[in-house]
Parts: sequence; C-alpha cells; structure tokens
Amino acid sequence: MNKGWENARQYCRENYVDLATISNTEDTQQMAALVEAAGVNSVMWIGLRETGPASWLWSTSTSQGAENYTNWAESPAPTHHCGGMRSDGKWLSVLCTTTLPFVCQGDEASRELYVVLQNSTWRQAQDYCRQHHQDLASAGTEEQNQALQQMLNHRGSPSLAWMGLFKDEWKWSDQSNASFRYWSSSQPNNDGNCALYHSTMKTWFDRGCTYAFPFLCYTIPQTVWTVRMKIESHIDLNDPTVTEAMLTQFQSKLEGVKLQWRVQPDGKIFHKEEAECDSSSCNNVS
Repeated sequence: MNKGWENARQYCRENYVDLATISNTEDTQQMAALVEAAGVNSVMWIGLRETGPASWLWSTSTSQGAENYTNWAESPAPTHHCGGMRSDGKWLSVLCTTTLPFVCQGDEASRELYVVLQNSTWRQAQDYCRQHHQDLASAGTEEQNQALQQMLNHRGSPSLAWMGLFKDEWKWSDQSNASFRYWSSSQPNNDGNCALYHSTMKTWFDRGCTYAFPFLCYTIPQTVWTVRMKIESHIDLNDPTVTEAMLTQFQSKLEGVKLQWRVQPDGKIFHKEEAECDSSSCNNVS
C-alpha cells in the first residue's frame, strides 16, 4: 500500500515494530532479496529521517557514534562533514568532495588496514572500501587511532587521508544509533527529509515525506515456549476468575515475557489427572 512516511511509520508501529532500520550490508542484501521476492519494482520508505541535531558517526556498521573518543586537531569545533587523519594522528574535518588517499579496514575478525594511495572523494573512498574490503577505517578508540596513524606513516606518510568519519543529521525512527548509510552516489541532494530504498538501484534516496509510496517494516523474531504445569488444588482451576488471577501472578514474576493459557479442544485449560495404579492398588482409590 502507498502511504506518506508518517502514516507508514504509524502503520508499522501498530502492526509490527517500526519502519525498517538498515544496520549493515547484510540487512541491505536481505532487504533486496525480500523486495525482489515480493515483485515490488518501486521506491519504498525506510525508517531514516533527517531530524537533527548533527552528530559524528563511523561509516562501519559495527561502529556507532564518535563521542566516546575523539582526537580533533581543530579548535573551535570542526565545521565540515567528512573526517580525515593527519600523519600525526590528529583528525581534521574536510569538505567531502576533496580528493585524498584513504584507509580501508577488513572484517572485525582481522581488523587489517589497507592504505589506498588513490585520490578520491570521501564517498568514492567509501564505495571502494565496501567493494574491496569492509569499509573505511574507524578510529573509535585510542588503540585504533594509533594503529591507523602507524599504518599511514608506514605507507609513506600522506599528509592527510580519509577515514570513516562523517557527520549527518539523519536518525532512525526506532531511535537506533546505527551509523550505516547506503546512499546513491548523488544522494542525499536535499529533495526532502525522508529516506527511500530504490528497488532497482538498491541504494537510498532522499524525498519529501508527504509522497505516498510502499514501505518496509520490521519485526523482532519471537520464541514461543509451551510449558506443561501440574498443580494440586481443591478449587476449580478452570474457573475464569482463578485462571486470570494465576496468570497475573505468574506474569508479575516474569518481566519481559508475555504469557497466555493454551486452551484445549474441549474449551478447558486444565484436565484432572488420571490416577496411575495397578489393579490391586486402584481398589483403594475413590
């Protein structure tokens, strides 16, 4: 169905969890497969919206905000939207269209760094790293910063190189702090404040939030457990008042778990247990 971004979010929250949050390349691949299987050939709303305030983030899907550790050389605060590292390990904000060498990183298991001495814009560097490695390098801790600085010095000390630091005002509807972005090469271009997934190009575009498009929701997989209970009681356990009181008591002890009774085909919850005995002992059972 076609809805504006706000109405799409309301629908997702009422029926699922929220508009889709895309946290990494695996999410992107899963979304592409889902949309293709559904036969949708359209742009679709996702849960990203430009709401501010601006914050510094790392390009890698496994890194979040850049607030816990910083190493800026600038004073006052940095003014541009993309971040690079000098050979002394200090950070500079730079116009994103500036062409510089850059540093890629491998997967989380290896954390290998790769210096690419090919002058590129920040977005071009990000695309290259995602195609050939994992992403632009992060320096979210002092140890990572030192490793990146050492790699730059080892490879001929470029005076300044791109790393995966960027600043934007886009936030996820579910308040996730996931820093992953997958914009098309010319995007966002100030067409609007809400993000669309393009099913053909498999990248993101910005658009005015009032346009009506299909949309992607997400839900959280649930695990269902069935527990069989044996209760000794002299009262009628199928009395609705009794079963409701029991469920309320159990629920109060299990925070975060939703409980409900399983009703049997005959409409009852509990059945009286048959006595287990041999032919001689059953004579004494009333």
